[in-house]
Amino acid sequence: MYRMGTGDCFILKFFEGKKEKYKMMIDCGTWLGSKEKLTEYIQDLKAYVDNHIDVLVVTHEHKDHVYGFDVCRELLTKDFEIDRIWMGWTEDDKSAKVKKWQKDFGDKKKALAIATNELQLLINDPQYAETMKKEYDGKNSLSLRQGFVASLNQLNELHNDIKEGNYVGGLAGMKVVKDEIAKNNIDYLGPGDIIDMAPDLEGIKIYVLGPPQNWEKEINVQTGGKGESYDHNKELDEDDAFAAAVHAISNPDTFTQPFDAVFIADNNAAFTTELYDNPAEAWRKIDTEWLNAAGGMALRINSITNNLSLALAIEFEDSGKVMLFPGDAEYGSWASWHNIPWEVPCRNGKPHFTEDLLSRTVFYKVAHHLSHNGTAERLGMDMMTHPDLAAMATLDYTIISKPWKNTMPNSALLKDLLTKTKGRLMVMNEEGLYADPGNKVPLTDKLAEARKRMSKKERQDFEKNYLNRKLYLQYTVDLF
Repeated sequence: MYRMGTGDCFILKFFEGKKEKYKMMIDCGTWLGSKEKLTEYIQDLKAYVDNHIDVLVVTHEHKDHVYGFDVCRELLTKDFEIDRIWMGWTEDDKSAKVKKWQKDFGDKKKALAIATNELQLLINDPQYAETMKKEYDGKNSLSLRQGFVASLNQLNELHNDIKEGNYVGGLAGMKVVKDEIAKNNIDYLGPGDIIDMAPDLEGIKIYVLGPPQNWEKEINVQTGGKGESYDHNKELDEDDAFAAAVHAISNPDTFTQPFDAVFIADNNAAFTTELYDNPAEAWRKIDTEWLNAAGGMALRINSITNNLSLALAIEFEDSGKVMLFPGDAEYGSWASWHNIPWEVPCRNGKPHFTEDLLSRTVFYKVAHHLSHNGTAERLGMDMMTHPDLAAMATLDYTIISKPWKNTMPNSALLKDLLTKTKGRLMVMNEEGLYADPGNKVPLTDKLAEARKRMSKKERQDFEKNYLNRKLYLQYTVDLF
């Protein structure tokens, strides 16, 4: 796990004895970083794989998963060979179904960019600031609005390429992969696909869990009920009308409005110049209040994209051990895995093959940076019962979107992971992280406490298999 900052960049090497057989790269992202800063990591990565990757897995189009392809484009497109690329079925630009979905979802992402820009312009307006300050508790209200817009800007950056506040399309990192690296060697995978890695990797099968196929019942579901998800935010309903109204800002000739027609006044109404435009009455205006709903839409867009993650379970057939890489899948995706009609016998006597896979998981790449909605509880964490379970989490408070600190790490999820792994939880950067935020208990202390529960052999094996280096964390999974 490369330590570029909150975001995913993994290299998996598969060995037969001491002989290296296959190399897989999963994502190349971080929340932020200059080319100068990230070059050291990418150069180390290229040297580690001898400038060659057998398969590149791109889980989903979020900045913290594809940013490196943009910033370090030259390093990753020159003197670096990638044989195949795997993406989720939702990235197949030639599919009619995907084209329609991309347009609808793209319109919402563009609407988010427009709304964010409009709110930023408003916050930057000195007259607006003066008007806000005159209201009751005006300074605090203004500060809260500024914080809201800053958070919205960061969510916007996560999904969209923005120049001077304006939307210019999807993320450049994904375009680099598709247009410059792929060279038509992309396999688009969907739930239920099974990849037999022979002859390259005898005895290895990869099961594709996500992204889901059903929009309303799976992709658009952010959280479950009590016991299904960890403590979560209020679920928000989709509102296509909001996106349409936002687009009307840049297309004033359209008739789409954020209010029903009955509430739209004639521009020549008597009060327009007499009252509405009176500077002394500016505090009464609600012209832009409806744009604050962009926060809800941003969260929905974020969850939808996470649920579109390519999620893979890598099985070693002889031992039955499994490595789970779910991208940033949220509850809707996790739940959908249990509806896949596998025609594969269970090895552990479980009622469904997905539960069987989870029960044999010995390595878990923690979804969505230890957030509350990145790991299902009953249909995920509760089913990971293997005594050798280890986990890696891509969280670093020194390089992160500030609003994420409110939800990452989730203390309830951390507690379960510490218990189930006996401290074999490897976090990108433990600095500043608390296992119990309320009582300010450092995660480092809790990890040390959990590791005391290992047996002597377990501790010896962990210390042998785990390397903590400046640029990366490395863990070796014993297949036997």
